[in-house]
Amino acid sequence: MTEADTLMPLPATARERADTPSAVARALAHLAEPVRDLAAALTARRSNRLLVAGSGDSLSVGLMATSAFATYTGIPCQAIQAFELARYGHPDLGPRTAVAVVSSSGRPSPAHDALVRAQDSGALVIGICDRKGTPFLAPPVWGLCPGASKNGMPTQSTAATLAILILLALKWGGARQHPVAAGVHGDVAALPTILKGVLRSDTGVHTLGATLAARRHLHIVGAGPNTGTARGIADLLTAAAGLAPLPHAVEEFHHALRLQALTSADLVLVLAPPKARAADRLADTATAARARGAAVAVLGGPDFPIPDLDEPMTPLPLLMQGQALALAAGDVAASAGGFRTIPSTGAVR
Repeated sequence: MTEADTLMPLPATARERADTPSAVARALAHLAEPVRDLAAALTARRSNRLLVAGSGDSLSVGLMATSAFATYTGIPCQAIQAFELARYGHPDLGPRTAVAVVSSSGRPSPAHDALVRAQDSGALVIGICDRKGTPFLAPPVWGLCPGASKNGMPTQSTAATLAILILLALKWGGARQHPVAAGVHGDVAALPTILKGVLRSDTGVHTLGATLAARRHLHIVGAGPNTGTARGIADLLTAAAGLAPLPHAVEEFHHALRLQALTSADLVLVLAPPKARAADRLADTATAARARGAAVAVLGGPDFPIPDLDEPMTPLPLLMQGQALALAAGDVAASAGGFRTIPSTGAVR
């Protein structure tokens, strides 16, 4: 068996990640008009709530995007697990709610069941899928196809979907005449260039990633939109290297007394972009973890900087840094014979 034969192979992941800036640029250009039309339809329908449903990385995308909708549209947005929505529904399902169901592959899954549940409720349903010819893109669903590739672990598919959701938030907010800070529209247009810059600064992140398997526990701490980023990075590290990181919202990390359980064998990874609203609490986390003897790394901090973006957009560069961690950790695991197989059979898919 070789690495190229495994589930979500690392070589494909690395290629797709390297193409992420171009994939985001293509998605933003290709979907500019459909997103504008969708924003107009949402406004005309007077939709007053958005649910984003998905599983795995798609759920993480929804968690990362909630802040963009709150900030740029003034519309409450909630991320919900697709299986949960399909089985349990949601009290806000109905004609005034919009439901975005995300499934990069478009294969039959709980996401498809969630799509049907949302359609049956009378909600305006948005399907986001990278594969044409699926129910996620078929009318009456408002289909958006970023067109990203996902032969490896989810990298460019996650980034392209998040970029499109941020664009939708801005266009919907514009249609609602919701005020937006100066420079935000320019930052969205510059995202492909910004992400290229993140790729060029990978060396330090790769070095850190190669050390993760030696840690007893790995805690990933975020706030606001980057609570979702913490979850997404944790999932990538599990998929790539078989690690079991624990993602946390910053206050829950403190409230649950996680600090008391830290030792010098642990690493606390803090997601702290410039000007985060929770910057003080994230700094407290880093300081307190060091005081307990744990190793600390701050993505977005001086050692692993990211561009100074409006906070709802910061999951994109932080996620790309997390992808570099996962690739490096995965390389170490693969060198030790840790290939990704289907656990129940040992077969490779």
